[in-house]
Amino acid sequence: MDDSWMAIPICALIFVGMPWVILHYITQWRKGSSLSVEDEHLLDDMYETARKLEDRMMTIERIIAADHPNWKPENKGDTL
Repeated sequence: MDDSWMAIPICALIFVGMPWVILHYITQWRKGSSLSVEDEHLLDDMYETARKLEDRMMTIERIIAADHPNWKPENKGDTL
């Protein structure tokens, strides 16, 4: 009889506590796996900067090619 009072807290822990903890950490995992708004803005800015730099490189290559007809740009496959 002395151990019967332990059954209610144990059942509550198993059927309420454990799912609550598991669902809490699943929610935290999903929230942490997505990009924040600040990260999206930073990524957009970096993409725009990379695009501008690529345009500048292409302009420089055209100028050099016009000045030196035998010059060919090195194509290493590093384009965006």
